[in-house]
Amino acid sequence: MARPGADEAAIARLKITCWREAYPGVLPQPILDGLDLGRSTAEWRAALNEGIAWIAAQGAAPVGFGHMRNAEVTTLYVRRDDHGHGVGREILRHLFDEIGCLGHRIGHLWVLEENAKARRFYERMGGCLVARRPVGFARYPHIMEVRYDFALD
Repeated sequence: MARPGADEAAIARLKITCWREAYPGVLPQPILDGLDLGRSTAEWRAALNEGIAWIAAQGAAPVGFGHMRNAEVTTLYVRRDDHGHGVGREILRHLFDEIGCLGHRIGHLWVLEENAKARRFYERMGGCLVARRPVGFARYPHIMEVRYDFALD
């Protein structure tokens, strides 16, 4: 489990790495080029005070992480080299366990509509597609995300 006050910078570095691996051609390059470690670290400082995050590591190196708040998995990323080894599945299970412990019977998450690989993963994990909306980038209103719900019983 990630520790507030200790793990924000590691999560921020990993998120930037994962975005730059996963989203070329999916997100506009100016978004990827504008990722900033200081800003991301500050965002994760706030996020760790409002939810729970899990970090997966190989040796001492973080390779994936996920975050949840209330009934939502807000974030789940695994380094490309570690895809297909069960890391994402285990992180997601930890997050859903936390959501269930809060008394929720359904967990949900949003994923970029064009992220076909992640969508297939969530569907294999039992996710049910229920909604679609703009991501919220003011300069890129055409970028959409979709919501998956997961029964937690």
